[in-house]
Parts: sequence; structure tokens; C-alpha cells
Amino acid sequence: MTRRHRNSLTDHDVPDAAMPTSYPSAAEQYGQRLFELRNGRGLNVRDLEERTRDIVDSRIGELRARPENASLTPAELDDLAGKPVSKSAISRIEKGKPPSVDAGRLLDEALGAHGTLEVLAGAARAEPSGHLPISPPYFVGRESELGQLSRLSSQPPDPETPTVIVVGGLPGVGKSALALYWAHGMYARFDLVLYAALGGYASGNPATHAEILADLIRGLGIQRDQVPASERQLEAVLREQLRRREQRVLVLLDNARDSQQVAPLLASLAGTTVLVTSRTELSGLVINYAARTVRLDTLTDHEACALAADVIADERVEAEPDAVAQLVDMCGSLPLAILVAAERIATDPETSIGEHVAALTDVERRLQLLDIDDTAGVRAAFEWSYRTLRPDTANMFRLLSLYPRPWFTAQAASALAGVTVDKGLRLLDDLAQAHLLHQVTTDSFHFHDLLRVYAAEQAARQPEEVRRNAIVRLVTWFHHTANAASWALTPMRDHHVHLPPTPHRVTPLTFDDFAAAFGWCSAELSSLPAVARLGVDHGLYFETWRLAIDLFEYLVHSRPTELWITLLEIAVEAAEKDGHTARLAEAQEKLAEGYRRAGRLDDAYEFDQRAVRASSPYGPSRTLGFALLGLGSTARTAGDLTEAFALMRRAQDVFVEARSRIGEAMGHIALGGVYRDLGTRDLAISHGETAVAMFTAVDDQHGVAVALLPLARTYVAFGQFGRALRACIDAQAAYSATADRWGRADALGIKAQVLDQFGDGESAAQCLGEALPLLRGHDDDMAARFDTYLAEIENR
Repeated sequence: MTRRHRNSLTDHDVPDAAMPTSYPSAAEQYGQRLFELRNGRGLNVRDLEERTRDIVDSRIGELRARPENASLTPAELDDLAGKPVSKSAISRIEKGKPPSVDAGRLLDEALGAHGTLEVLAGAARAEPSGHLPISPPYFVGRESELGQLSRLSSQPPDPETPTVIVVGGLPGVGKSALALYWAHGMYARFDLVLYAALGGYASGNPATHAEILADLIRGLGIQRDQVPASERQLEAVLREQLRRREQRVLVLLDNARDSQQVAPLLASLAGTTVLVTSRTELSGLVINYAARTVRLDTLTDHEACALAADVIADERVEAEPDAVAQLVDMCGSLPLAILVAAERIATDPETSIGEHVAALTDVERRLQLLDIDDTAGVRAAFEWSYRTLRPDTANMFRLLSLYPRPWFTAQAASALAGVTVDKGLRLLDDLAQAHLLHQVTTDSFHFHDLLRVYAAEQAARQPEEVRRNAIVRLVTWFHHTANAASWALTPMRDHHVHLPPTPHRVTPLTFDDFAAAFGWCSAELSSLPAVARLGVDHGLYFETWRLAIDLFEYLVHSRPTELWITLLEIAVEAAEKDGHTARLAEAQEKLAEGYRRAGRLDDAYEFDQRAVRASSPYGPSRTLGFALLGLGSTARTAGDLTEAFALMRRAQDVFVEARSRIGEAMGHIALGGVYRDLGTRDLAISHGETAVAMFTAVDDQHGVAVALLPLARTYVAFGQFGRALRACIDAQAAYSATADRWGRADALGIKAQVLDQFGDGESAAQCLGEALPLLRGHDDDMAARFDTYLAEIENR
């Protein structure tokens, strides 16, 4: 049992002295005495419950026999007689939960204690936190949140109004545990702690206003038969009792449904500190009562492992640390899930932690394994929140489980649900208010892993057509938005296509400029392969293929090599399954370029060959030209300049026949490089300068930069360092408008070589220093070469 935080509470509460915790509280003493008496009489918990039930039944019979009670209803007789003490209540009391007045009397009578238990019960209830449920047996971390609670409650409240603090977070994150743990540590600050369970998200109906008031009044020690019946009288009694006492009072309102359930109570709680827990945002309390909010997130990995270790025997945890880390990951670091899973492991010592974790890897069984029963466990915790959602919000919640990543934007989610972005944002805000989603930015959200699993269970109950239509909308939205991005990235290039309007209820994004389009592609980077895979798996072959093709411009600019390869491999698969040879050839050629940039030259050669074979029957085309150019590049890398020249010359002819200006320009760059290798200065320079002129003519700044760097290398090769320096400077300027980190770094590297040739080592080193941050994490090989070159310059 973790108790390491007890001292930390007083650390956050410097002005107060900590109450000693080495002695058992009166409530714990009562529980111990109750246990001793019960066992001494040979009774188990069920037996004792039956004894209290018999006493209550006898009381009802006596009440019914009195003439003055003839008009009372059965419910009114039950209320006068009291309620039996349940098994679970007896267990909680024996563990240190103070008994109510009625329970104390019943237990005393049932055990024949002759009033001794009643005396102890009164002392237990007189403790500052005597009416709180017991402190959570397992509690780790939350240092920051405990500190926030202590700071927010440090000043005496205004006597005319309560100080309101709200603890919020997703279901199962430990809101009640935090509140109870903190409240139990506040003996020195508060003279009295009142507690009411509001039942906002639990079986049965939420507690009514009158029921909550009655609970709080009974917490003041007022006996049941003296608690008034009407709401107005209840409010008056509570206000008057609190006013007379002149004590510092903490009121814990646990599991609130919404602001409307809490707000009417506050008028009766002036001068107190009110701590509310809820799994929904209580915006009404923030706006109208200046409530301060403490938000709980999932535990850190370290805290989550510590929580699991507290429940499972330490020696088992030490023997399988990796399995414990996996357990935490499977549970999404959600405290409730960890506690359920760890308890299951602790009670099954014959099965290793690793075997339990292996069972949790089955997503379809995960929530089942994290259940306690139909009313407790992770699924039940989620269920209470899900049931409160409006139909359209619940539909959004279900459909979000179909999104292939836990992170998503409002625009993508709206497309998935088939609603406008404005409505989508409202639905997502509803889910965030209910803590079923985490809002990361104004229009991006995160779905907890276990909530995704639960949402997927609910989605699986919907018709297949509903799920498929949602996926079609999502893939179509990405497909059309990527097309719009490709036009904005390089509007001057001649290979873009205009897509027909989508027949589905989606509104693709549009982009005003390069920066907006590039920003969208970068933000969705991690989702793109997953969406493409979703498209192939659901037979959306053209949409998937076109999505990858339209993203090619972004890939060329940003050079995320692994993602490039993954996307185009999926595009190849989509075209193959669609049986469309021309599309297959284009995907193969673009995949080959990705392989080449990753240094996988054999794969690049293989897929360029495939693209040539697939595209040749269709005559001259951009695809055929670029595949031939790729083969020529591979041959040049291998040192076969004759083969390289022949292939590049053939590619150039294809580009001319296919009327591909960008292809022609790229062909000139490639031929200029071969002529440079051959030592043919004039032709090398001529082809390089022609490429620059072609890109400049259509204001293709990225193309200009791509052409300038090989030309700068040509100038260097033939000793024209002044022209080389000018080309590097112009390339830097062109690249600065295109977000091509690699290109900017390459330009700086060539510039460093030129400056070094001029004898300006200091400026050369400065260029390399500027280039390295652009390369680290993007091209470590080039970064290593630049590091070596920089060290060489600095050590001269």
C-alpha cells in the first residue's frame, strides 16, 4: 500500500502542521472493535447483515402495529425504521469508514454491544474527515495536482460564497481517488469534512438536490429523524448549521453529473471550500462561481509502473520489468485499468505477468479482461459517460474509432462523420467536455487507447454500411485535400490533375499558398500511411493510389524517406489490385525514386525497370521518361557513364514527345551531370543553365533551386568559383521559399566548399554550422560528412 504522499501533502501546505499519522484514527479503532465483536460471536459479514435486516423488519412490524402510523405508506415506514447494513458497508466500516448514526445503532444492537459501539461511532464521526469514504489503498504520483489543491484551498473562503475547486478528467483516471486522498490529508486545515456521492455517472439515477442536502446534513451529526423533508427546509438547516459552527469546512461532492446538479447546492455552502469531481467539464461553475479546475491526465510511465508494483508482489515485478512496462502500455497508463489488471495478476501467482500481458494484446478481449463485473471496471466506467451523449455526439464517438490513428484534426473527423466542420467542432467539443477526448489544440484531438477500443465495440454494433460509408468519406477527404495541396505546393508544374467534385458529404480543404499546403501535409504526416492502408483494405484503390501520387510533391520537398517508401508501396499495391497498368507504372517509378534516395539502389533499379516495362506499351509519357532517367541515374552511380548517357538521352526524347516541361528540365540537369563527369565543360554548363532557365520561366522556385545546385557543382568542377558562389546564394534564396531543409543544407555545403577554395575557412565553417541543424534527424549520413569537414577546417 502506497502511503509515501502523506508527508508531501503537508509540504504543499507549509503554514499548517501535519497531523500525526502513526496512531489509528477513531474510525479505524471502531472498525477493529467491530471486527473483533463479529468474529467473537462467530458471525461472518453476511450473518451480521441478516441480523441488522431482522432488527429493521421487527421495527417495521412495531411501527405498523401503532394506530397513529396507520396512514403511513410502506416507503415511509421503511424510512422511519432505517435500512439494514449491507455486507459491503460492513466491510468498508471494518476497514476504517465511519458508520452513519443509523448504522452505528443497528450494529450495536445486532452485536449486543450495549452502547459501546455507539460511543466509538460517535467519536469516529467527530473526526474532521469522519464522513469520508476511506482513502484509496493504492495511490501514486499526482504531486503537481495535490499541490494545486492545497494552494487553491490555502486562503480562508469568503463568508458570503464558497471557494469552488473542480477535479476533472476522463473516466477511470482517478479523480475521486485524488480528491479522497487529498481530503484525508487535510486534518490540520479543515475542522470538518462533509461528503456526498452525487451519482452523476453510476448505476441508478443521479442524486437529487434533496438527497444531497440530506447527506450533508447527516454528515453534521444530525440524526435521520431530525432531517427535514422539503428542499427549502434542508437548505435552511444546512446554512444555519454551517453558520453556527464557525469552522473551516471542506465539502467533497463526488461524481457530479453537470453544473446544474452542483450549482443549487452552493447557496447553502457559503464560507466553505467545495471540492467537486466530475468526468465532464463544469463550465457553468467556472463562469458563475469562479471555480478553479484541476485536470487529471493519465499517469506517467514511471508512476503507472509504480502503481502496478504496489498491487503485484515486488519480487514478481522485479523479475519481469519489461512485462510490467507492457502492461502499463496496454492499459494506456489509466489508473483504473492498471488496478484491475494488476489485481487480476496478484490473485493469480501461477501465471506470469508476461502471460497476462499476452492476453491483453487481443484488442477484442482487452476490455473484457479489465472488467470487474457489469457495474465496475473500465468498460462500465466508459459506459456511464457514453450513455449520457446525445445521438449525434455518440455517433461521432463511435465513428472516431474507425480513424486509423489516435490523433486527428477536426476537419478529418468531420469528414468521417459526414458533417460540416462547424458541427464537427461542436460534437468534438461535447466529447472533450465529457473527457472522452483530449483537446490538444483548437482543432486537433487525441483519443485514449482504451476509449478507442470501447468506441470500436460500439461501432461494431452499427450496420456495416454505416462504417463503410464513414471510411469512404474519410479516404475521399484525404484524397481530395492532398490533391489541393499538390496544386498549392507547385502550381506551375504540368502534371497535376483536377479531380471531379466528390459525391460524398465531405468538404476538402483548400490552400491559398505553399505554406498552408506544406503545413497541412506535415501535420497529417503520421496519419497518411494509415489512411492509405485503410483505403486499400476497403477497396478504395483509385483514391488510395491518387492520394500517394498527389503527395509526391510534398515528399520531394520534405524528404521523409521512410514514409515516402511506405506510401508508394501502398500505392503500388492499390494499382496492382485495381489491375490498372498505367497507374501501376507511375507508382513504381515514384517508389523507385524513394528507394534511390534511401540508398536502396538495387530496389530502385528493379522498380524503374518494372515501370519501363509497364509504361512502354502506352507510348511516350512522363512516367516512362522518369523511369528511364532513374535507370540512367543508377548507371551513373555505378560508374557506367556510357549507359547513363544513353538512358538519359532516351529519357529526354520521351519528355519532348510527351510535352513534359518539368521532365525536359530534369533531363537537362541529368545530362549536365553526365557531361561534367565526362569532363565536357561547355555541354555540362549549357545543359545546367538551360534547366535553370526553364524553371525560372515558369517561376518554379523549387525547380530553380534543384537545378542551381548541380550547376554550382559543375562550376566548381571547372574552376569557376565566382559563378559557383553566385549559384549557391541563388539556390539558398530559392530553397528558403520551399521548406526543403535538405536542399538548403546542400546549398550551404557547396557554398562552404567554394568559400574554402577562396581561403575563407571561417565563413566556410559558418556555412557548415548553419547546415548541420537542418540535417540532424533527417540525413545523418550527410550530417556526418559535414561534421568531418567542419572538424577538418577547424583543426587547420
